[in-house]
Amino acid sequence: MVGKGITPLWRHRQREQFARAVDAHPGSEPAEGDELADDLAVVALLRKAAVTAGPDEAAKARMRARVLGAAEPPPTKLDRPVRERRAGARGRLAVALAAALCLLFSLAGMSLLLSRDALPGDALYGVKRTAESASLGLTFDEESKGHKRLEFAAARVAEIETLVDRYRESGGGPLGGYLTALTDFDADAAAGSRVLAALGTNSDRRALVELRDWAGSQAARLAELRAALPTEAADRADTSLELLDRIADRASALHARADCASVTSGQVDQVGPVPAEDECAAPPVDPRTSPTGLPSVPPAPTDVAPTTSGNTPGGTSTPGGVPGTGTPSLPSAPTTTTPGPLLPLPTLTLPSLPLPGLSG
Repeated sequence: MVGKGITPLWRHRQREQFARAVDAHPGSEPAEGDELADDLAVVALLRKAAVTAGPDEAAKARMRARVLGAAEPPPTKLDRPVRERRAGARGRLAVALAAALCLLFSLAGMSLLLSRDALPGDALYGVKRTAESASLGLTFDEESKGHKRLEFAAARVAEIETLVDRYRESGGGPLGGYLTALTDFDADAAAGSRVLAALGTNSDRRALVELRDWAGSQAARLAELRAALPTEAADRADTSLELLDRIADRASALHARADCASVTSGQVDQVGPVPAEDECAAPPVDPRTSPTGLPSVPPAPTDVAPTTSGNTPGGTSTPGGVPGTGTPSLPSAPTTTTPGPLLPLPTLTLPSLPLPGLSG
């Protein structure tokens, strides 16, 4: 029994016999009485048809070109010119950079927006402080810088108030947040005091009054918060209160010596210029200026030019009247003129000329 898919042995023998018969008669007719005569006749007819009905050489060339053209692969990126590839790469790089910048700006804007209410100890508190430093760097006026420093210091006190309200029920809060806020408060308050104290000493004494009032108000706020702070934070708050007292005293001392000849001693410490310790003496007055600060004006001359009386030239006059009218004129007061110094006149010598004699 032959298994499935196995060719029988007799079939192999029949195929070998047919192949030998085809090889034995490649182009001739098969002999009569051969078992494979009919099959060999069909093979002969197919060979003749292939020779006579096949395409000519021109058709074969066209077919070969068409087949080879269809077999060519499509052009790849490497087949394009180098300039086109570089331009495409630069365009993609520019688009990627623009997208990265837009993403960066959007993230920065969102971070700044969310960091407005950040408190010491929060993740975005550093972003908030960085934004404050950037705004301070964009301020070029010294007075504005001083006021901005005091504004930042007041914001630290407001942050401590928020921390106290948030953790009032729990009885404390994060100690690091309180200490960070107090440290930043001292730095901003001292820097603002130095700027405004120097400004009030040199030009505008109103800055000293504003500095003194600000220190007093912030000391009152911080003293009220001290009882609600943790123990270590309360001890640290005492240092800030001492700093505010020094700022208020310094502003008052400089304002008291504003009219003295020497206002400061020439030294500067943590809170600003140090007041002079000598006796307050009035500044010297410039003799070229009046007591009111205006330059003195010389008095007007008292001499009056002499006046002349008489008739108007070219007019008609009547006796005892105004020229050209019939109205008598009032007698004018006699005017006196002071004779000037007499100048010596040069002596002129006339030359003597000989006169001709008279005859007879």
